[in-house]
Amino acid sequence: MLPEIVVLGTGGTISAVADARGRNGAGLSAGEIVTGAGALDEIAVIRSGDVRRIPGRAMTPQDMHDIALRVGAEVAAGCSGVVITHGTDTIEETVYALALMLDVPVPVVMTGAMRLPADPGHDGGANLRTAVVAATRRDLAAFGPLLAFGDELHLARWVTKQHTSRPAAFASPETGPAGVVVEGRVLMNAPPADSDHLGLPDSLGGTRVELVWIYAGADGALIEAAAERADGIVVAGTGGGHTPPSVAEAIGAVVAGGTPVVVASRCAAGPTLHDTYGGPGGEAHLRGLGAVHAGRLPALKARLRLQVALALGRDVREVFPR
Repeated sequence: MLPEIVVLGTGGTISAVADARGRNGAGLSAGEIVTGAGALDEIAVIRSGDVRRIPGRAMTPQDMHDIALRVGAEVAAGCSGVVITHGTDTIEETVYALALMLDVPVPVVMTGAMRLPADPGHDGGANLRTAVVAATRRDLAAFGPLLAFGDELHLARWVTKQHTSRPAAFASPETGPAGVVVEGRVLMNAPPADSDHLGLPDSLGGTRVELVWIYAGADGALIEAAAERADGIVVAGTGGGHTPPSVAEAIGAVVAGGTPVVVASRCAAGPTLHDTYGGPGGEAHLRGLGAVHAGRLPALKARLRLQVALALGRDVREVFPR
């Protein structure tokens, strides 16, 4: 008996349809995407539905929360796995948001496309097939939500979009892919890692976390502006998690005022440091001011982790351990 896999559509390039001027936007339903992929019924019994039909750039944390709710409902209804199609602009964020909010006993696999459905060599069908194959492997649930792209499977924590337009757009700089799909078989490279799961809040719509990118010559103006509206701030610091002295001063004032600040690195890979550099803006100084460092978590994902943690009422230091 074949497993039942639910394919949920949210939009993106994999669903794109051109308008009269030849400009593409989300249009195809999940069912149409499944039909276009062909021969998936040899792998699983496919059931499809749509959660959104929007471009990846329009995705919000509340949309991600709604996707998590829908996944939970499909799992409760008895499916064997869930595949989610999504725009690639923000897919690395959504897959990590789901890792934070979902703890389900079946595989959850996200995928998308870099080439338009009408283009020669459209990759959406092949990526969807890879995702469905992975979703039939019940043991992959232990890895948390995965991203399937170009026959590779990536962990939510590490995967990032590294190129704007190439089909091989995704990579995990810290670890490489967690697995591959070859000849219809899943081959994993390592055992499951620690879970990123925090819990499913009632909503993410009422919790705002801003991301401030640090550059040479930055001052505290953006930190101060963010603190006026945000419930928390993530700083993408230089190197091992550093800021200019004036930014550090602003961080200290913001933390003292009750707004949590998490410092990540703007680098593509590597952890924030703990006790190597002193002086204003060094990691030891920022820690002394009350900032929390993100460790190996990239800034985009640290922002989501802080947002979910605050929405759950969790202690920030607890969810960003050293």
